[in-house]
Amino acid sequence: IWWNNYSVVNKLLQFPTCDIRIKAKEGVSEIGPTGGKSAEEIASGFKRTEIAQLLKNNVSRLGAQAPETFHPLSSGLEDYVLSLLKVTLAAYKTAFQPQQIESKTFNDLLREVWQNVNAVPGRWKVARDKVAEAAYVVCEETCNNIKACKRKQEFYEAIINAYTIEENYLYDHLNTALRRQRQADYMPTADDLALGPYVLMYQLLLLFWNKLRKESSITYRRMRVSATDLEKYQVGTKFAWMSFVSSSVELEKAVMFPTCGPSGDKIIVFTIDTSTPSHWQPRNIEKFAMYMERERVFPAGAKFLVTNRTPDRTNTDQTNISLKLI
Repeated sequence: IWWNNYSVVNKLLQFPTCDIRIKAKEGVSEIGPTGGKSAEEIASGFKRTEIAQLLKNNVSRLGAQAPETFHPLSSGLEDYVLSLLKVTLAAYKTAFQPQQIESKTFNDLLREVWQNVNAVPGRWKVARDKVAEAAYVVCEETCNNIKACKRKQEFYEAIINAYTIEENYLYDHLNTALRRQRQADYMPTADDLALGPYVLMYQLLLLFWNKLRKESSITYRRMRVSATDLEKYQVGTKFAWMSFVSSSVELEKAVMFPTCGPSGDKIIVFTIDTSTPSHWQPRNIEKFAMYMERERVFPAGAKFLVTNRTPDRTNTDQTNISLKLI
């Protein structure tokens, strides 16, 4: 209806959370295939020139919230800022939690959602279709591969494998969406929300799938950051990484991943003590990964304590930082 109504479109654009950059899901309409097209392109296709011009002239206010890598921890904030997962569960209730769930903590809620998807006959197929739709935003090939999964374990493996393919930048889009989370005034972009089902399903696998063994030894992560972000990692500081965090049990394989977003000119090599028993311990995904990097991935929201910090002896742009999972 709203494609035919200029005033409705104009009113929608007044909401600060309205993202005109939203892309259509895979589909076909009277003007042919519309998957991946913007609202302006679809309006033009329907010959709604007045509406197309309105969209063209509008400037999105979303995306101004720069993705944060470092989230300082305060006492008592157990599940803070996992906003994208919460919004996704609310938006896709019929797919992931069709019945009412009474849970004391958010992690308990996620566990019950996992049990529903994993154990209820046919429920995983509903989740598969939503995850495939989510992947379409970034990579049509990944979308098609997930839709083609005929078995539940094949579906689970496809989610992990696609995340490790550097060429499709899926991991970068997912983690940018997670790092944009805020405790207050959270304003996700259209792409952030579209990726929600993929983010949720990968988090469920990392937390609860018994095929992914917890790692309890030392892991390593190499990261490029700005000088400002580097100064945040001071000894005694507690913080959370709100994105999925890749690390390796071999220092030589802890490489910096390509990114389509901003980074910095300072290098950090993290040495991470993962011995603290918890559901935040990194999972061994190497059996399902595209590359043999001895990869261990922390679930989104893992929390750490900075225990040591020293400048590298040979590289003046590198700082070596020790962390302990808490």
